[in-house]
Amino acid sequence: MFLAILGFAAGVFVGYKYPRQVEQAVESTKKLYNDLKDKFFKGSSPQGPSGQ
Repeated sequence: MFLAILGFAAGVFVGYKYPRQVEQAVESTKKLYNDLKDKFFKGSSPQGPSGQ
């Protein structure tokens, strides 16, 4: 529990100190997550290239 509080405090500090870098990291993580999600779900579904 203590480590979770410590990690949260460190995240708040970094987010306050470097907001632009944190925003860029969040956006790149979202893009990577969406790309991987699309790759896995579209690759395993029997649908054609038209998608849903």
